[in-house]
Amino acid sequence: MLPAISCLLLLIATIFQPAFPGECDTWRENHPEWIFCDDFEDTGALVKPGRYFEYDDNEGDFVNLKGAGLDGSNGMRVRFQAGEVDAGSLKLAFGRNPNAYMNKQKIRPDEDFREIYYRMYLKMEEGWSGSPAKLSRATCFPHADDWGQAMIAHLWSDDKDRLLIDPASCVNGAGIVECATYNDFDNLSWLGNKSGVTPIFSTANSNKWFCVEAHVRLNDPGLSNGVQEFWIDGSLEAQKTGLNFTGSFDDYAINAVFFENYWNSGSVKLQERYFDNIVVSTQPIGPYSNSPVGKNKERRQNRQMIKVNNYSNAISIQSRSKMTRLSLFTVSGKLISDRKVDSRTVSYDCSMLTSGIYPYRIYFKDMVLVPYQGRIIRF
Repeated sequence: MLPAISCLLLLIATIFQPAFPGECDTWRENHPEWIFCDDFEDTGALVKPGRYFEYDDNEGDFVNLKGAGLDGSNGMRVRFQAGEVDAGSLKLAFGRNPNAYMNKQKIRPDEDFREIYYRMYLKMEEGWSGSPAKLSRATCFPHADDWGQAMIAHLWSDDKDRLLIDPASCVNGAGIVECATYNDFDNLSWLGNKSGVTPIFSTANSNKWFCVEAHVRLNDPGLSNGVQEFWIDGSLEAQKTGLNFTGSFDDYAINAVFFENYWNSGSVKLQERYFDNIVVSTQPIGPYSNSPVGKNKERRQNRQMIKVNNYSNAISIQSRSKMTRLSLFTVSGKLISDRKVDSRTVSYDCSMLTSGIYPYRIYFKDMVLVPYQGRIIRF
């Protein structure tokens, strides 16, 4: 016979506060929803199992340097020479990918990710000038023998110093991938770009860290319900919905994100920019709590009130702010429940859970609020 309270939810009000700058020290335990984390405190090889499959240092212009990251930590320094177009890149692959070269690092290689979030910190040096075109892209590689792509969700920049989203498809009406090479522009179908609002590449915004988070969701096969959007410092900048990224094609999903330093027209002068704290996730990420932006978020979080009621086989969660998602995991990090909500009250039936401990995370409608995390203990 079960005890009176057989489902107990323990609330942890502070999500994670390791000593700076260790966001990635224990990310697998703290964030089972994350796919990848790199705060560049690991100064070893950038191409190795669990890390990037390809790295171009551009003859020393794109390197991991002490002091180049958040709060003086390690980070990636990018140096554009005057007139330079390509200053190096990092290429990350994850999930199922038929290309053995890309898949060699074995980052969750047996899973399909039709929806991802990825975040980076970006800073331009004091006196920065110009809008450097290409920053990153999430994409799907469906072929074993070439770099043809089924879709690309570009995060580029416009001519007004702002980031923009520029989604593209390379699947025809019969569900066949038509692109046979990387950036096969002759076969890409562009789905419409949209600029953000913050001129992060303006000289006035130089020497400031920005938290840039992107979200890409593939359409369900045969439907036009895909999404691409991005936030800066927790505020939504641009969004495209109703996208048809891949038609009826569903052999593979999003399996790569590239971080780039490609300036189509060339840098206007010798100058530097910096990357840090890259995360790829299945759920919203938000700013790092120990970053300048994250500290502001943490103060917002501390004003929230969560109330939990325990019943014999269920829990009820109440919050002052609207919640958007309750995600539940096994202790090994496997997602077992992902409920989307739009309410200040959420209930969860524990009767289907076997005895054990289940980490959970609660996300809020306001992106400036840090998600709560804790554990459900099933007796």
